[in-house]
Amino acid sequence: MIVALVSMLLAWTPFAQEAKDIGFDIRTKENLLMGKGATTGQAYYDVVITRQPTSGVLIKLPYTKKGGKFSFDLHHRIAMTGDFGLPADVTTVVEILSGGTTSSGVFTIADKINPGDKFDEPIIKASAAEIDKYVTPLSRKTITLDIRPGPQSISIVGQMLVISRGTTTTRIDTPGTRVAAVSNFKFQEYRAGTSLSGDK
Repeated sequence: MIVALVSMLLAWTPFAQEAKDIGFDIRTKENLLMGKGATTGQAYYDVVITRQPTSGVLIKLPYTKKGGKFSFDLHHRIAMTGDFGLPADVTTVVEILSGGTTSSGVFTIADKINPGDKFDEPIIKASAAEIDKYVTPLSRKTITLDIRPGPQSISIVGQMLVISRGTTTTRIDTPGTRVAAVSNFKFQEYRAGTSLSGDK
């Protein structure tokens, strides 16, 4: 009898772990869309230096009773022109704003970029401008945030880009400058099971 009960409970376990997808809205301005991945079809967005949430990569998360986790991939945003100067050490810093201008954290990605380095998938660009054809994401770092219960909007904004070549270091922190790229947004709700919803 006990064996049968345990067997039945084990059989039900996979169903208890399932959960429906949780949607969210990407409310980023259209001009921040860098393009879409040729392999994955995922959208890549430019991140600008700003303190205004509406000027960043703005995402409206769904209402949740228990909160959850939101994740995205952070990339360098580099214009790989002939005069960029490689190798170079590149550090990109972004910040997450929630509840207006309240900071939910500062995040960094740092890499040495060498001649011949390429991103892991080609990007079909949203802009046909001459300068934009040289712009590419580089590297990939997944950032995960704990999201409190209730409705919430978050905005990904840039802080700075630091490029070092030999003994020369350039720091870019001018408001309005595009310094990073983000992609692969996912939201996972805390509940009996887990659910992942990617950007469309």
